[in-house]
Amino acid sequence: AAAGAPTATTAAAAAAAPAADLSKLKQIPRNQTFISVGVGGESPQQFSDVAMHNPFLPGISRSGYQVVMEPLFYYNAYYTDAVCGPTGIPCKAGEMPWLATAYKFSTDFKQVIVNIRPGVEWSDGQPFTANDIVFTVNMLKGNAPLLSWSTDMKQWVKDVTALDDHTVQFTLTAANPRFMASYFTFHQDVGVQIVPQHIFKDQDATKFTNFDLAKGWPVVTGPYTMVYSDPQQKIWDRRDTWWGAKTGFSPLPAPLRMIFLPGYDEAKQVEMLINNEVDVTLSMQLGNIKAAMDRNPKVQSWSGNQPPYGYEDWWPTGLGFNDSKAPFNDPDIRHAINNTMNRAEIVKIGYQGAGEATLVPYPGFPALQVYTKTISDLFLKYPVDDFNLDKSATMMTSKGYAKDQAGFWAKGGTRLSIVVISFPVEQDVTPVIVQQLRKGGFDASFKMPSNFADLIYNGDADAYVFGHGGSVADPYFTMRLYESQFSAATGQPAAQPYRWSNPDFDKLVDQMGTVAPDDPQLVTLFHSAMEIWLRELPDIPLVQFYHRNPVNTMYWTNWPNATNPYINSANWHRTFELVMLNLKPATG
Repeated sequence: AAAGAPTATTAAAAAAAPAADLSKLKQIPRNQTFISVGVGGESPQQFSDVAMHNPFLPGISRSGYQVVMEPLFYYNAYYTDAVCGPTGIPCKAGEMPWLATAYKFSTDFKQVIVNIRPGVEWSDGQPFTANDIVFTVNMLKGNAPLLSWSTDMKQWVKDVTALDDHTVQFTLTAANPRFMASYFTFHQDVGVQIVPQHIFKDQDATKFTNFDLAKGWPVVTGPYTMVYSDPQQKIWDRRDTWWGAKTGFSPLPAPLRMIFLPGYDEAKQVEMLINNEVDVTLSMQLGNIKAAMDRNPKVQSWSGNQPPYGYEDWWPTGLGFNDSKAPFNDPDIRHAINNTMNRAEIVKIGYQGAGEATLVPYPGFPALQVYTKTISDLFLKYPVDDFNLDKSATMMTSKGYAKDQAGFWAKGGTRLSIVVISFPVEQDVTPVIVQQLRKGGFDASFKMPSNFADLIYNGDADAYVFGHGGSVADPYFTMRLYESQFSAATGQPAAQPYRWSNPDFDKLVDQMGTVAPDDPQLVTLFHSAMEIWLRELPDIPLVQFYHRNPVNTMYWTNWPNATNPYINSANWHRTFELVMLNLKPATG
């Protein structure tokens, strides 16, 4: 998701006094220390999960686990013909084997065998084996739906077996050619972490915090170990016995220490960048990242000093609705609202021209364009790019609405008022969207409530500006966001906020899920599903979302960027280990 994107539910995270004395930590100079600010933004100003490191419990902040909890595979959505992944790491079409070396599906996609890399060890010296994977999956299945990913494992895994210490066999409940990509290949915010069986086996996974620095907990496979945790900072020191270095798979990371600081307001983060107090921050508003770069030439963006000052995320922005609630349950009303949207103006004003419009809920990744370019005929039939206030007015009039004395649509003496809610990372474009609605005759206003997530996932919001964390390589995952199974009655929590239902669409998407990405049938199914989607328009795609997270080259260089996109640079994503392993000390 986007930096600081809200989650549907939160829980009180474990808190306790730090299990270490800060004054007794070894001294490491600034030029050997990596400092990140903002990924603890789940709890602004301070961490609330001081003594919690169970990745499957709600409330855990991304304050280091995204570096040390390693996956079976990594995927780089930004790979190019010239750069697939980090130098020296095997990579094919963006996929990088990590704790595993390979996997192979049966011809019916109902079984998959995974080969585990020899020599992988946990941070306490115990070997990482197939048994850890089997234990983790069964632990999740046995605790569904209380743990993250538990429902998915229960839905898809019929059986999981360790054929030997380095071979795992998954037997699935149905054909799923994307099973490995969906769950055991880390990309963006997606991926199931593996936990050590010898630590978790006698614990209640729904309560176990996995934190005791005196015992060396959390036990992880990554190249750092936690040495301190309090509400103000999390500190991790390099672990020179990391399996990757011992086996020759990868050199140790250059930074001897990682410090993660909680979320601060953007003004403070800008000052910290200018003063070289931090090396990377959360994604910023465009004006703030430009200000940081203007005042400190060591601060850089993904695209250098040129627009868009970042990179396109997997999270395109749209205007969504509670589609089960009148009048938004009427596709014609949704299309009438769409006709008031001037996407070029949203980019020009909201992004100061440094952005791109979109007509589909997909990022513009090359792998996805292979599919989206096949639906150009549908835009002639359903011209969602048609900014046309007259067309919108004609539709509203046909639905029995008329403009009142103030120029807003009303029916039976009641004005159609729309409160559009959003959250901080969308505050640059949302006011523009609201103003366009008002120009189109909709009495729209803008709020940014602190309980934004609860409102949209419980169906208590009429309209909202939000992103789509779905597909990165093929179209299935984004289409799946709109399936009826993720809907619920207003007031009841739902996995997705749209509350749209179409049985024919569901059938097509379910079929898509059983077809391999390289099967020509997927293109046909996608075309049919998108015809229903564009006709119904369950939400309105508007602009691509950009990560404008600045990096500081004062102490560390070789950050990924547009010319060397070995991975994206989001310090809160599960792929951030690849950045840490590739940073180089600045010279001069």
